[in-house]
Amino acid sequence: MATFEVFFYCMNEAIIVEILGIYDIGGSMVIHTFGAFFGLSVALFYQSEEAIEDKSKLNAGNYLSDLVSMVGTLFLFAYWPSFNGALGSGSGMQRAIINTYLSIACSVTASIVISKFVHGGKLNMEIVLNASLSGGVAVGSAADIITSPFGAMITGFITGSISAIGFAFISSFVKKHLKLHDTCGVLNLHGIPGVIGGLISAIVAYRVGDTFGDSIHDVYHFTKERTPQEQAGYQLAGLGITLGIAIFTGLATGYITSRPMFMPPPEESLFDDKHHWANCVIEHEELHELKNQMEAASKAEPEAQRLRPSIN
Repeated sequence: MATFEVFFYCMNEAIIVEILGIYDIGGSMVIHTFGAFFGLSVALFYQSEEAIEDKSKLNAGNYLSDLVSMVGTLFLFAYWPSFNGALGSGSGMQRAIINTYLSIACSVTASIVISKFVHGGKLNMEIVLNASLSGGVAVGSAADIITSPFGAMITGFITGSISAIGFAFISSFVKKHLKLHDTCGVLNLHGIPGVIGGLISAIVAYRVGDTFGDSIHDVYHFTKERTPQEQAGYQLAGLGITLGIAIFTGLATGYITSRPMFMPPPEESLFDDKHHWANCVIEHEELHELKNQMEAASKAEPEAQRLRPSIN
């Protein structure tokens, strides 16, 4: 699957960036949108509703796993700006870093607000861990072009709200009606924010002439015959092409890799690492069972001593 995905990813990037001249410095379309919808399309061929329901109790986090996951979220919060601004230079790189921080900060605020609203004033770890980062995805396509803090902040807040609502409601709807179990919520963290990022890039391209004036071609690197309005149309076209290639190639890849010759994972291994790893959970269960046996033996010993005189 990874081999197919890398090939089709490069093909999509060559088409929309090299040929059409799409501007996507942070990869909102090229990376996040493509990867999310490719993966979801592949996953359609690996669904077993009965097995998923049987294993549903294993498909859950706990206090420790959520705490460790929060460490990952904090690292992503800190390093996402460098990801969006890596291909920039000079003041463009500076704008990309600042806009990404502003957008993520607002998506964090939105995710907390939505979580408290839909969960009776309490925080939901799945929403906070994931939706809080969606602002970094959405602002990526135009991270170095947005010149107003308001633009980055409203992008982050809107995207964070939509992503949080997705984790709260859309995931269960997709699982129930489309029979698609999105185990890591890529639709809500990468797919939908990536699409929003593509739309934002078109809006910014349409209005960029008001900000950069005659130096617009130094920003977008497209031919001088193309107007900002035409570039906006190309940005939308790039988003549509990315979705089409991702879904079509994902379906093809899912069909091929799910054939028996590739030995797809058995249903009994769903959400359970013990088939592949000698992990501490198994050892803990064995120790817990041994502890129960020892406690049972210690309780039985006084009873045996009490009955021994009467037996003699």
